[in-house]
Order: sequence, then structure tokens, then C-alpha cells
Amino acid sequence: GTLQRLSLRSDGRLLLAPRFRKVCDPGLNYIWALAEDSRGKLYVGGGSPAKVVRVAPEKGAARPEQIKPETVFEAKELEIHALAVDSDDNLYAATSPDPKIYKITRDGKSSVFFEPKAKYVWALAFDPRGNLLVATGDKGELYSVDRKGQSKLFFNSDETHVRSIAVDKSGNVIIGTDPSGLILRISPAGQGFVLYQTVKKEVTAVEVGPDGSIYVAA
Repeated sequence: GTLQRLSLRSDGRLLLAPRFRKVCDPGLNYIWALAEDSRGKLYVGGGSPAKVVRVAPEKGAARPEQIKPETVFEAKELEIHALAVDSDDNLYAATSPDPKIYKITRDGKSSVFFEPKAKYVWALAFDPRGNLLVATGDKGELYSVDRKGQSKLFFNSDETHVRSIAVDKSGNVIIGTDPSGLILRISPAGQGFVLYQTVKKEVTAVEVGPDGSIYVAA
């Protein structure tokens, strides 16, 4: 048969399919990262060249086609692979390869915040203390950077890449790696523990649910 607006589950049940709609075209060849600020504005990062586009509905907009993208940052590097927003709604964008992390303030001013000694930055996240966590490759290192841009090596995974990152309610850092497909939990003191090894090579995304469950894409 042919399914229209329906999803067929593996156990044979039919469900209404999720609704998909095009919100806007950010004008990027590739989209690698998304982040949302406290005001509900969505930031889209990609390339090439490296660019961040802000997507926000205009006042009185009733239809998706009325949502206009706005370029808020451009860099000379090739792509933006990671975005994060701090508690003051400052945006942080990580370029790759030969990465730099840029800080973009609410008024649109940008500056280099941190330059890791790595080939790639794959993911960004904030810990409960407001430090920016930076997942890198090709040495598989995780950095912690304070609000002043002072950095320290927080964890060495012994993998080629720290590919993804999340933080749980207790402040533990959850990372996914490449090429062993590991899921590790790192304590606030920097002690690592392997929770799980997937059958895949690369863990591209991790997320912690409200009950502490960890969800993984590999």
C-alpha cells in the first residue's frame, strides 16, 4: 500500500505522521548546528563560508513564509560546526577546521573568545558554573573555558574525536566519541567513566532526558 500522512511502526500499528513544514531558507549550503536563546530566537550555523543566521518571526507574522532569516555573523573560516548560548544570551560559534570560537553579543559585536589547539571543534555546551565546554578533534580533548576566556584541559578521552556533548542535572558531562563509539560520563572533577560502547564508530549527538536517561545518535 501507499501511506499518506501516516506512519507504520515496526509492530504494525498505524499512527498519524508528524507534521513537517518549511519555516525558512537560511541560505546555507550546509546546516551543522542550531541553538536557541531565552527569547525564543533560533540561531542556525553552517557553511560554506562560515555563517550564523538568526531566525525569528516578525511582529504580526502569521505564516511560516513570513519568518525572515537575518545574518548575524560571518567568518573567514570554512564552516561553523557548533553553537551555544550563555545565560546572558551571548552566542558562541565554533568554526572548523583550524578552529576559533567567536563570541557574538546581543548587540551584534563579535570577537575571538578562544582558540583551541585542535583541528576541529565538534560541540559546545555550558556547565552549571557557566564555563564553556569545548569538544575537539583530532586529539579527542575536552576543554573548559571560563567567562574571561581562560581555558584548561578538562578531559582527555584517548579517542580521535570528542564528537558530542551534554550536561546532566548533577553537572556531569556526557560525551560521545569517535572512532570507538563510546559514551562517557565525566564528573565535575574531571574523572571519566565509560557508560556504554555502541556498535557504531561515531556518536554524533547525545542528550540527557528529564529523568536522567541518555539518548544517543550514532
